[in-house]
Amino acid sequence: MLDVLVCGGGPAGSALAWRLARLGMRVAIADAGRHPRRKPCGESLNPGAAAALRRLAQDGQAGGDPSWDELQGELQPLEGWALHCGSARLEARYPGGAAGWSCRRERLDGWLLERAVAAGAVLLPECRVKEVRQGGSGCEIKAIREGRPVKLAARYVVGADGIRSAVARSAGLAAPPGPLRKVALTGRIAGLADLEPLVELHLEPGALIGLAPLAGGEANATLVLPAAAAASSAAALRHGRPALLAALRASPTLAARALQAEASGEALACGPFDAPVRSACSGRVLLVGDAAGYYDPLTGQGLFRALRGAELAASALADARHAGDARPLQAYGSQLRREFGPGAALQRWIEYGASRPRLFRAALAGIRWSGTAERLASRIGDCPPGAEFRRTRLR
Repeated sequence: MLDVLVCGGGPAGSALAWRLARLGMRVAIADAGRHPRRKPCGESLNPGAAAALRRLAQDGQAGGDPSWDELQGELQPLEGWALHCGSARLEARYPGGAAGWSCRRERLDGWLLERAVAAGAVLLPECRVKEVRQGGSGCEIKAIREGRPVKLAARYVVGADGIRSAVARSAGLAAPPGPLRKVALTGRIAGLADLEPLVELHLEPGALIGLAPLAGGEANATLVLPAAAAASSAAALRHGRPALLAALRASPTLAARALQAEASGEALACGPFDAPVRSACSGRVLLVGDAAGYYDPLTGQGLFRALRGAELAASALADARHAGDARPLQAYGSQLRREFGPGAALQRWIEYGASRPRLFRAALAGIRWSGTAERLASRIGDCPPGAEFRRTRLR
């Protein structure tokens, strides 16, 4: 019997499996697909996520890890963010020299999975978990692996299988969908002028455009539309790259910068968002990452939730193994709420303002006038009070 079956080989699942394997646990990753693969997301890590990734790479690695040095060469530093709403612009740099990163997700996700396997985790590719049943001393898992039904057994199961998690549904943890019904289109753009080491959010009438510079001169561009608007533009959105470029060239704040822009690779769609859960834990089942509750992390906090959540889940599972029962897991949900509650409230504030441009412009002016932009950047960056971050220096 496995100690832990992690369902999902994204950042949250791979980071957790890596940590558990280091602790000597028998852990397997059931991943529904195969790597490498793209993911429709903003590809940015805020300073909190960057610090969590650094801790993961360095914990227990006597003498360093050459693969970590290689990964660092593909990271683009991000020093803060800039928010545009009509003629208003608010720029905020992370305090104390803190910095985040951007990284192509197929590279980051693949690296995390490789390190987990190197540490001793077993990878089960093309293994989609369908049902989890809990018993007194463990869980029975029904899955489809490479087209065939299989049964697995583990003392604990972790759902790291993203929004609309099958593990969450099976364990009775999924809640009804929330009211935020949006669709996002994400691609990589070359030739976009005047990129700075900042995440940009451009609030447009009925839409939002996010930009994050990537190493090599490209940028990740994400167009977010309400579901109704996306449905009325479905024919255009099916041609992903032209639709994304058209949105950039129609933007009052981006049109001049996008004159020479070209899309590279495919544009990916995702949505709708807002997938809450009743709880992140039930008996021997835990949820981590997007599976533990998802609400459109516009400000680069999604990877922080994945990597920090993996730390908390690993600690809870280690305590449960030491105690010999699942009771230590019950504190995990409370820890998630304490860690991620303020960031979730900020995401909702930005979402609220995005639909009320006049009010939002006034709020930005107030923040700029009051000098609280750095404090807001600290919250968006998940920079712990008093923590010392060093600005990223790439090798």
